Amino acid sequence: MDNTSKPIQTHKMPWMPLTEGLWVRPLRLVGEERTLQLRVDPGVTIPPHRHTGFVHALNLSGHRQLSNGHIAGPGDYVYEPPSNLDTWSCIGDEPCVIQITMSGRVENVDEDGNLLSYTDTAKLREKYLEWCKRESYVPVAIGASD
Repeated sequence: MDNTSKPIQTHKMPWMPLTEGLWVRPLRLVGEERTLQLRVDPGVTIPPHRHTGFVHALNLSGHRQLSNGHIAGPGDYVYEPPSNLDTWSCIGDEPCVIQITMSGRVENVDEDGNLLSYTDTAKLREKYLEWCKRESYVPVAIGASD
């Protein structure tokens, strides 16, 4: 199916819960790559994790403090190279909404860098399709049903 010219109206999409204070809208799930919108509630810290592929992240709203102390706000772009290890927090009173395109795995690690768990495009697709079925929501993410 060719979805290259069909807009996805993200503002009309429901948020799929991941964990307490963390929500996602999958937009494209193809091969090893995925594009999504991530919503993080104020005060939530994303635990230490490592990326095996690239990450392109554009802050749409809210502010997040990166592990290096830098603050990313609305309109700010952050690139994370493969093997990047980081953590970050949503700061302020407004949820952070970030549009992310990434490849590879996100590996959740302990303080010594040991692998605890991971997610990748295939795992996110499976979780998304299960959620859509449970919620009676027609999947709109490109590549979700291919």
